[in-house]
Amino acid sequence: MRLLDAVASSPHLTQRDLSRRIGVALGFTNLLIKRLVVKGYIKIISVKKTRIRYLITPKGIIEKARLTCEYIECSLSFYKDVRVFLRQHVGELARHGQRRILLYGTGELAEIAFLTLQEMGLELVGVVDGCSDRTRFFGHIVRSIGYAVIVECDRVIVTTPRPQADVIQRLVELGVPEEKIIALPPAPMKLVSVSPKDEGGLG
Repeated sequence: MRLLDAVASSPHLTQRDLSRRIGVALGFTNLLIKRLVVKGYIKIISVKKTRIRYLITPKGIIEKARLTCEYIECSLSFYKDVRVFLRQHVGELARHGQRRILLYGTGELAEIAFLTLQEMGLELVGVVDGCSDRTRFFGHIVRSIGYAVIVECDRVIVTTPRPQADVIQRLVELGVPEEKIIALPPAPMKLVSVSPKDEGGLG
């Protein structure tokens, strides 16, 4: 979906540009392009001897629309699942006055958690992340993981797509009680960026 969208919006992009745009390796981008050409979703036009353009076909436009609708439906379903999960795991605590929440992570999953916490009237007391380039998250300074031990909070919600067991172990090693840590369910594969590991599973 992301590759079709990139080609539709910027047909002049090179393979290297497309690789950066969709966030996968150059070799895997080449493989994806070849598959999309075979399926008739995009075509390659020679502009110069050393220059080519990628154009999305009518068939590709239809497929992009289908994939986009599927992605939106999956996103909405996952958003609802996260809301239900948080209400089940944090809602009862809130009713007993435990409302101070620390988030670990700054990605899309963290944004969903942030909005849900706001809906529940919970207080976000801080945001930590071990590998993000972001310096602020919805008005909060993104701090190092050690802040999780310093700040007064009732629960730490782990929202990172990284292996959550590693994050939890690191938090516990720093002194955060394991019973205070809540790990959100990972996003479905449809919402995760394609990686070279998925090569064999693409239809």
